[in-house]
Amino acid sequence: MNGLIDLYKPPSMSSAFAVSRVKRILGEKTVGHMGTLDPMAEGVLIIGVGKSARLFDYLAGHKKTYVAKFKFGYRTDTLDALGNVVATTKDIPGVDAVYNAMRSLIGKIDQIPPQFSAKHIDGKRAYDLARRGETVSLKPSRVEIFDTELICQPALDEFVFSITCSAGTYIRSICRDVAEMCGSLATLTYLQRTRSGMFDVKDSIDFETLERIGPNALIPPDKAVDLERYDVDTADRDDLDHGRKLRAVFDGDARIYCGGVFYGIGQSADGVLKLKTYLKDD
Repeated sequence: MNGLIDLYKPPSMSSAFAVSRVKRILGEKTVGHMGTLDPMAEGVLIIGVGKSARLFDYLAGHKKTYVAKFKFGYRTDTLDALGNVVATTKDIPGVDAVYNAMRSLIGKIDQIPPQFSAKHIDGKRAYDLARRGETVSLKPSRVEIFDTELICQPALDEFVFSITCSAGTYIRSICRDVAEMCGSLATLTYLQRTRSGMFDVKDSIDFETLERIGPNALIPPDKAVDLERYDVDTADRDDLDHGRKLRAVFDGDARIYCGGVFYGIGQSADGVLKLKTYLKDD
């Protein structure tokens, strides 16, 4: 088995558990996700199966789009609805203040991750230290917010946004920072990832569908990588198969084919083809 799944992860499930469930359904040992999704969140979780699990470096870094609900008036230790309330306020900002604060974040920013996050501190996960009651000092990470859109205001203290951002962005931190800019407190109460790279929520399948269609859910790896195509002459197939040097000139990385067969991701290094990620079905 070799391919990718545009999986709709349900809420209250970790990304690791979602991977284990895919393993069980497909009976495949080599399975991995392409960018974690918080347990509270739902939506697009890209799953790599077989050799396609090697595509993490090409898919996990793509921009993401989320629908997020911010509820003002309190903050939890985790910055989301799963945590314990640690502070409250009666200062609820108006729609203009919240909208302007969100728009001010567009661009490259240095964002401090949540205390409860998967960041490493001296070899330990920040959330493990936080659960033990330890206060951790997390360094800011450079992330980029490409766009924000106010979708609706369900209540005076609730705002729903669409947010498009770079990989590594914490929507919980955006919620915290927007509230602070407005002189208030807020908690993320709903999060749905609607897009990850080329994978869209409208095409996602749930576990029930995966149980029914099995391997037919797999998307071929060459259809999921947005790189130029480079075709090796069929006369050089044997050299390609055995890793011998081949002349090749193209910019950056490319999808490598020979005789219509996808071999993987290659690079032209000093005019010589280097196959960086081998994905050909044997």
